[in-house]
Parts: sequence; structure tokens; C-alpha cells
Amino acid sequence: MPGGKPSVSAEKIIDFLEKNVIGKTVYSEEVLYDIDFGRFEGSYSTEIAFSNLLRSETGFTMGGFTVSREKIFGPGDPTTLVKDQRLISFFQYEFSKRTSTGEITGLLRFVSSSVASIPSHAEATTSSIFGVTIKDNELRWVEDQILYREQQNADGTYSPKAFISERYLKMRGGKLEHGFSAECYVVDPRTLERKKAFEYYSPFIARER
Repeated sequence: MPGGKPSVSAEKIIDFLEKNVIGKTVYSEEVLYDIDFGRFEGSYSTEIAFSNLLRSETGFTMGGFTVSREKIFGPGDPTTLVKDQRLISFFQYEFSKRTSTGEITGLLRFVSSSVASIPSHAEATTSSIFGVTIKDNELRWVEDQILYREQQNADGTYSPKAFISERYLKMRGGKLEHGFSAECYVVDPRTLERKKAFEYYSPFIARER
């Protein structure tokens, strides 16, 4: 392999998913974050169900069904609710082993959402998946949103933004745990150049009950 890097085992990942992930649901506590230099405060919680693991010629696919709730308070007043949204979505993970490098890369595709009255934050969006590793019964990867998403601001307007997140799935105390840390970027829709957004997101952890 180029650079002498060891090949990532798709079969090992599939075995881990079959034994520990598929058919299970994880639930998060509220994650808090700041918007616009702290003028607004937000909270986010979700549950994620993993399903439909299917083998392909070079890899595998699986589904992620999410139920999330987001609240935004402000400006400057943590008791004033300016947004309260519950969203049901379905995503498709697609992984393939690359012959040239032995690496496993993939895509996370948005499939459908319960929100029809406002622009969905994930409508027509895809994330590239890379940095896939599995070690000591822990699966890790990086998701990088392609192009940009419709990110609703606290004042009800929308901005083109993209997220990069480092994610993992592992067993802890006999229960499935999914976690990630994310960074948000403002995207120039013409050049697709990115600048770090003035938003802070706490690390996200969801666990099986």
C-alpha cells in the first residue's frame, strides 16, 4: 500500500456493527452551544437508531434514523424562546474499501425529513467520510459536509454553513455509545471557501439505555 499504511478491514467493521450497533438506539442529553458571540444560547438533543446493514461488492451501507429537538434562547435573555423545533430524519451511510490505498471511505447522505414547511437543514446535503479506523472494539471516522447546509439563525434567517465532525461508536459497560465533536464553518456560496463560525458546540455523547 502507498506509504506502507495497514489496510482497514471492512469485515472487522461489519462484524462490529452486526454485534454491537445494528438494531440499537442511543439517546443524548441536551448539548448546549453559543451563537453570535454568546448573544443567543441553544440546546440540542437527539436519539439515533441504527438499522439496515447491507453488504455491497466493495463495502457496506447502513441507515440512521434520528429524532432531534433544538431550542434557541435570546437575544441576551436565556428565558426568551425564539426557536423550538422537533425534527425526524433518515440518513444513509455508504462505505467502500479503496483498492488503491486499502482505506475505507464513504458518504453520509440525507434521505428524508419530517420538516416540509421550512427549509430543512440537511436537504440535498452529503458528507464525505474518511479517517475510518477500528481498534479495540471502537469504530472512528471523520465527516466533512460537502458544499453547505441551510443553517437557521436565531433571528429566523438562514446562512450557508458546513460542519466537520470527528465521530466514534464503541461499547462502554455493555452499552453502545456514540459521540462526536463538531466545528461549524460559514461557507462562501460562490467560492465555497470556509471561515470558522462564531459558534461553540459542546462534545456530543449519546448512549444506549
